This record gives sequence, structure tokens and C-alpha cells, in this order.
Amino acid sequence: MVDIASNILKNIFSKKLNKAKEGIAKGLKNKSLKAIEDYKNSFKFELPTTNAPEPKATSTPTEADK
Repeated sequence: MVDIASNILKNIFSKKLNKAKEGIAKGLKNKSLKAIEDYKNSFKFELPTTNAPEPKATSTPTEADK
């Protein structure tokens, strides 16, 4: 009888632990994905439009020019 009761308790605790592990893993995955999205969204890249003038390159005098 004791073996049956202990096996039942082991199964119950095992199932609860597995559910807890799955819940923790899912929570961490969601937080990781959100952190990645927040990181990607922190960069603001704006593509130049075709109508915008291109910036002119300005040369700085070098030692050879002086």
C-alpha cells in the first residue's frame, strides 16, 4: 500500500513540477522575445527618399594640402 501511495504522490508532484517548468520556460521565452523586439525598435533608421538631396562631402585639409 505504501508503494502505491508514494507512486501516486510522485506522479502528482512530477506533473506539477513539469507544469511549473513549462510555465517558467514560456514566461522566459515571452520576456526574451519582447526584449529582442524592444531592442530592435530602439534603432530608428530612416531611408532617404528619392526627392531628398544627397549630402555633399566636405573635405578637410590634410597635412599634404597645407
